Amino acid sequence: MLSRLASRAALQCQPMLSRPLVVSVQMASSAPAPAKPNPAIPKLEDLEDPIDKAPIVPALNKEGPERDLVNFPRPVQKEHPDPVRLAFIPEEYFEFFYKKTGVSGPYMFGIGIWTWLLSKEIYVLEHNFYNGLSMLLIISIIHNKMGPQIAAWADKQIDQWSKDTKEAEDQEKVDIKGTIADINDYNSKLDVYKDIMNARREAAAAAQEALYREWQVTAYQEAKKRLDYQVDLATVERRIAQKNMSSWITNNVLKSITPAQEAEALKKCISDLKSLSASA
Repeated sequence: MLSRLASRAALQCQPMLSRPLVVSVQMASSAPAPAKPNPAIPKLEDLEDPIDKAPIVPALNKEGPERDLVNFPRPVQKEHPDPVRLAFIPEEYFEFFYKKTGVSGPYMFGIGIWTWLLSKEIYVLEHNFYNGLSMLLIISIIHNKMGPQIAAWADKQIDQWSKDTKEAEDQEKVDIKGTIADINDYNSKLDVYKDIMNARREAAAAAQEALYREWQVTAYQEAKKRLDYQVDLATVERRIAQKNMSSWITNNVLKSITPAQEAEALKKCISDLKSLSASA
């Protein structure tokens, strides 16, 4: 039942989802947004470089301060095997007995152990013993006949392996040096990036200052225009009032003059002109 209701609701909502959405567009203002510092977001200068926390790996030709090279020296590949006697007994065995029993000690110890094993029948000389003797004889013959060739082939393989290992180590050193150079380059780029960010901040501050001053000049000009308009309006109103007042006074004075006064004033003017011309 619930699945049917869910399918019907999805079918009913499908046409609504396919309708085009109307997005309202608002003109962006050129006014800078007020800076509201967010304490949750740290500043760029407060951020720590993760490279500074990376562990410092010592160079390949240096050892750490805790390395005990006396008791635990670095292993070195041997060019030649350790010396042996009788083709298989290490030289250290004889040197151990030389300090205790002398020269004949290791030989007598080996013969005594072998005699004791045979006398007590701990080791029985069965057919496998003689097969071992035959195998030892065959190995000795192969060693005498083909030993130098096998040794030369093995030395050649060891030299090739050493060469490949040395090349791999040299290549690894080159890669490590390249990685160090990349890290140094990255650090220098981080410093340049910080300088670029500081320059951008200064440029943004200069742009805000220029915009602020431009708005100040615009506000001053608009205020001056309005004040000049009020001054011009007051001047025009005063001029019109003076003109109307002078016209009104002139018209009233002219209306108050009678024809007799006008004739008398005209005669007075003529007499004054004649007196002036006679005196001149």
